Amino acid sequence: MNARDVAVALLRLMPDSIFVSSLGTATSALRAASHDGPHFYLGGAMGSALPAAMGVADALPQASVVALVGDGELLMSTGMLWSLSAYRPRNLIVVVLANGVYGITGGQPLPLPGGFVQAAESLGVIAARRVASEQGVREALAELGRPALIEAKVNQDGWPGPSPFVDPAAVRVAFRTRVDALAERRV
Repeated sequence: MNARDVAVALLRLMPDSIFVSSLGTATSALRAASHDGPHFYLGGAMGSALPAAMGVADALPQASVVALVGDGELLMSTGMLWSLSAYRPRNLIVVVLANGVYGITGGQPLPLPGGFVQAAESLGVIAARRVASEQGVREALAELGRPALIEAKVNQDGWPGPSPFVDPAAVRVAFRTRVDALAERRV
């Protein structure tokens, strides 16, 4: 399973969810899978996707929010798992694309690959599971409470490549339009 496979599966299984993706592989995979759909793509500050997703989840409690992050990205903000366990947003799922390397910066190995499920579980209130297939993603989404963390084992095969420039203004307008449309349907 590669990063794009995970993004395709999530979009198919959670079509009404709001996606927030981190820079690098996660944004590249989500953009490729959704054909630049109206999601919140982050192209800067490594470690900012989970805090941004928590803000979106707090602002839109009626919406399902998915933070799609790489394992290197989450390593930069692992402390956010503590915040996630404290605030426990019932509408947030964190999906970690776990390949054990910093894919966007040249493939340097992570110092502690594959430890996010244990970190989440050690906090006692975050449902977590490691998966290695689309079926595993489907089962985890169906069975885990919220908030949840799904660590999806991915390989570099089919890497979506670096994401082309994302126009922040265009992302903001498309994302706002999506949020407004979801809000109208739920009223």
